[in-house]
Amino acid sequence: MTVEVPGFPIAGPQSVDGVPSDGSLPAELPVLPLRADVSFPSTLTPLSIGVERSVQLVNEVLGGNRMLVMVASREPENETPGPEQLHEVGVVGVVARMMKVPDGSLRILVQGTERVRLGEFTATEPYLIARIESEPDVLDPSTELEALVRNLQSTFSQVIEAVPYLPDELQMAVANVDDPSELGYLIAGALRIDTEQKQSLLEERDVTVRLRRLAETLAHEQELISIGSRIQSQVQGEMEKGQREYFLRQQLKAIQDELGETDENTAEINELRD
Repeated sequence: MTVEVPGFPIAGPQSVDGVPSDGSLPAELPVLPLRADVSFPSTLTPLSIGVERSVQLVNEVLGGNRMLVMVASREPENETPGPEQLHEVGVVGVVARMMKVPDGSLRILVQGTERVRLGEFTATEPYLIARIESEPDVLDPSTELEALVRNLQSTFSQVIEAVPYLPDELQMAVANVDDPSELGYLIAGALRIDTEQKQSLLEERDVTVRLRRLAETLAHEQELISIGSRIQSQVQGEMEKGQREYFLRQQLKAIQDELGETDENTAEINELRD
């Protein structure tokens, strides 16, 4: 069974049904630990929910305002981390879609809204609940920031074309995002970089600093792509060279056999060539 919220925005940074119209947040929210990922504001996060307490959390928030906080775990091997095993900064999300799987697990799609810092945990059973405090971005418009936005849009488009795991649709999405904060979150969420690096980008409130770091990350990705392509070309070249040499040797043998020229000396030469 799939539950979809009518009129819910499935793409793009838009107002989210379920969040108070004045932009305020509840004083506390249920906390959904993420074992090996980091969510970002203004992005959609698909999640597979199998742990019993997390399944209960999702089912209960769907009966209310559908809001929760997604927080990366410091110990991804731990299925039920406590407050001390979680990072302090996470993202408020609203459950947009939910599908029940026959094995009892859930598949959900969550729209990230804003970054928050966790405060006191007011409950640990049946699932974690914590007080939250909004942590808005610090945005200082400048020529450097404008240049960073253009650089990231161009570089990320090149990366999209070079790697198979990034869908082509991201090209248009990136080109249509002018807001520096949202652009940074979109790129950070799409890249396959380690969890700690993503968490560090999430925690960086200064937008210019975050985009600088993303520019460095993309430059590194481009370098890896270039090296990988060069290695692949070298390997392909060696394989083709070997195949050509083998084909020529076989051709030579066939010609010699046809002409009856395969004497003892020629056979020895062929053996040495092989």
